[in-house]
Amino acid sequence: MPRDYKSRANAPRKQQRQVPGWVWFLSGLLVGLFFSGLAWLKLLPADGQLALPPPQAQNQKQGVTKQQPARKKEPAAPKPRFDFYTILPEMEVVVPEPEPEKAPPPVKRGKLKREPVAAASGRYMLQMGSFRKYADADRLKASLALVGIQAEIQKVRVSGSGTFHRVRSGPYTQKKVNQLRSRLKQHRIDSLVIKLKG
Repeated sequence: MPRDYKSRANAPRKQQRQVPGWVWFLSGLLVGLFFSGLAWLKLLPADGQLALPPPQAQNQKQGVTKQQPARKKEPAAPKPRFDFYTILPEMEVVVPEPEPEKAPPPVKRGKLKREPVAAASGRYMLQMGSFRKYADADRLKASLALVGIQAEIQKVRVSGSGTFHRVRSGPYTQKKVNQLRSRLKQHRIDSLVIKLKG
């Protein structure tokens, strides 16, 4: 005898009860308050007392402090955090900003007197930056190449401070340094002029 499967396929299913949204909200709020309470208990002092003493104890402490003269301890000068402030001035000489050149006096017609031209004494280096990471120094070197300045990266070990990567260019004469600094200023790149010794 054949069975009728159609009636089984369409049999009504039991619907599951859905939890209302306010129940989820309330349970989440209770869980949040529970963890906040645990955190608050964790942050309390170990002895379980609040940081403020009772008013009677405050009055007693004030009476004691009035009897004893208060001595102020002078704070010791803080030790500098970085040593390169003292090391770098000993290693290099910083050249101040050059003054703007004045226009030469007008030449009178007639006999010209030739004055000996004094050669700029000394050679100079330009330092555009000093970085802890080689990638930062390489990025600055690439931007200098776009400006038209060939630079090199020097790896320098400073005692107590670690390794630095200096981006430098040169040596140049005083005139060339002034030209390069003006070009760097146009491209918003700071530079430091260092006079080479010897």
